[in-house]
Amino acid sequence: MLNTSKSYKNFTVLYVEDEHIIRDNVERCLKFLFNVVIAKNGQEGLEKFNNENIDLVITDINMPLKDGFSMLRDIKLLNPTLPCIVTSSVDMDLVEMANSIGICKYVSKPFDMEDLLKNSVELLENS
Repeated sequence: MLNTSKSYKNFTVLYVEDEHIIRDNVERCLKFLFNVVIAKNGQEGLEKFNNENIDLVITDINMPLKDGFSMLRDIKLLNPTLPCIVTSSVDMDLVEMANSIGICKYVSKPFDMEDLLKNSVELLENS
């Protein structure tokens, strides 16, 4: 069980998701623990990454304008050690691609929100 009494508000999470219902629901949950920056696609996510002090990126893969992997490749060039979580449907090719560019965690959709929060806290505490 996740310890929600501990504050992680000193960490900023960039959450990138194009589906607005998922984005809004996950954003509400993330805000209980973290400062949250939201983007609707990889292009907007990269712009926000460049303008904010981001500690963790959580992103979908299939999005318009710039997909999640393209965005993460660009981010990893700027900050190779930044922890990242990919959220997408289970696809072994995507898991292998995520591993090849240094993604820390792969959480398959639909995901359990507590699992996503635990993974986020774990990555932030270990970074």
